[in-house]
Amino acid sequence: MIPDFLSQALAPDRWPMFALISARLSGLMLAAPVWSLTPLPRAARAAITVLLAVLLLPLAPKTPLPERVLDLPLPLAMELMVGIAIGLTAAVMVHGVTLGGEVLSLQMGLSLGPALSPMPDTQVSGIGQIKSWLAILIYLGIGGHLILLRGVADSLQALPPGTAMDFVSGAQAAVALGGTVFSSAVRTAAPVMVTLLLVNLALAILSRAVPQLNTMMVSLPVTFGVGLVMIGVSLPIVASVIGGWMETLPDHVATVLHSFQLAH
Repeated sequence: MIPDFLSQALAPDRWPMFALISARLSGLMLAAPVWSLTPLPRAARAAITVLLAVLLLPLAPKTPLPERVLDLPLPLAMELMVGIAIGLTAAVMVHGVTLGGEVLSLQMGLSLGPALSPMPDTQVSGIGQIKSWLAILIYLGIGGHLILLRGVADSLQALPPGTAMDFVSGAQAAVALGGTVFSSAVRTAAPVMVTLLLVNLALAILSRAVPQLNTMMVSLPVTFGVGLVMIGVSLPIVASVIGGWMETLPDHVATVLHSFQLAH
């Protein structure tokens, strides 16, 4: 016997709504951390999207859908945009932490690794990858991937698929989320960046006071060692910043959905 939710999904009159929900979930899969990871096969991602769309279909209220098939591309594109915006609420923090780690790699001199590597074909990873995995682990530990799925489920009531949306305001909200990448990068990398700046100032003063000192030979090991120590010391601070952002994910998702709603 076919379950009720499956019979609803197979009903021809529900196929357009199923397509709209799938488009919203596809946008989430394209932008959200973990769901958008390259190691996750596309076939598995597509199967998860279809399964979630079937499960969420009964939650979607009945809304007037386009009468012709040719009128569906624009609503599908809007639903894809909504899903991407929901996924960006968590992706901006992960990418910001990664960007901050890459800046620290450059400041510590680790960017010379690929040039000095005895095997040039081997990719040399920097601090950015370590911090990226730290952010993803905290994201998974808090259950951020499930929070985003719950946000998509709640959005079916707050912003029913197929309804008119404020595309301009929604796009501005998505762009504003992209701007927070730099603020999150600064917040997570600030302790180490300030310390390395002071170290470079001290080395500059030392080179002026002792001209015989080969500062170029001393600066690389000093900045590298101090940077590694400060990265270890600042990990609790970085973790608290990432955790605080991830805990406010429901509020960020609600803000994004509100920006897509037309003013009444």
